[in-house]
Amino acid sequence: MEVTGSFYEIRIQNHLDENGHEGFEGMTIAHGPDGEVVLTGLFVDQSALIGLLGRVLDLNLKLISVRQIPVL
Repeated sequence: MEVTGSFYEIRIQNHLDENGHEGFEGMTIAHGPDGEVVLTGLFVDQSALIGLLGRVLDLNLKLISVRQIPVL
């Protein structure tokens, strides 16, 4: 099966509360012990990625990094 799109890892500062998970459906959400949240998921195109980054900004979350994950 061919994957269409790109996988990304997005790191933000501070844990998300229960309401903070809204808007991140389809993403894997991991909470690190240092307070970082790592969102991982497939984006079909750049506009989908930009939409999610907009959600991060709308929630006043501090963006730490965005990294494309190579698909093996």
